[in-house]
Amino acid sequence: MSDLGFTPSEIRFATATLAAIAALAPIAYYLYPSQSQDSTKYLQTFNHFINSYSTLRPQALTTNATRDFTHTSLPAELNLPTRSIQPFREHAQVVFDIFKDFQVVPQDDGHGGKAVHFSRDTNTVVAHCKMGGKVDKDHELGAQLAESHITEWWTEGVLFVKLSKDGQRVESVREFMHSKKAEELHIRLHGAVEF
Repeated sequence: MSDLGFTPSEIRFATATLAAIAALAPIAYYLYPSQSQDSTKYLQTFNHFINSYSTLRPQALTTNATRDFTHTSLPAELNLPTRSIQPFREHAQVVFDIFKDFQVVPQDDGHGGKAVHFSRDTNTVVAHCKMGGKVDKDHELGAQLAESHITEWWTEGVLFVKLSKDGQRVESVREFMHSKKAEELHIRLHGAVEF
């Protein structure tokens, strides 16, 4: 039998190294997924949803909605109703009447990427977004802002978009909005918009 000649300290070092590799291997699975989140059907459906805001058509927002779709505005202390598809479309139309263009844009995550995250456990996309656009001064609601020399209106919020198990449909949207900006817009438009 051959003597490999390892010292006890070399054996301890090798054992510790193997233990560290074994402990770090699962982390690599989460840090380097086999499929980029940007290419998943869930993120594609989410991106389709937020891009549909730029159409200024409420029906476009609900193209991929499930029949029992709901939209909830947060924080809860605002006591705003949860909306099903039709009330959500009506609400969106009032908001769209203010703008001649509107965008929902995911913000930077502070590390050079987009602040958009997908939870496989809940089929939910969470995104920190900037929302708004150019005011339509030719429309009654937009004109009210234009009178105050406001040509663009932007706010930010966090969207929680729950998707179907197959990632193709939007089941619900919970929108945590910048309540101070929402209140300011509500006041400027004399209560015409409820968020």
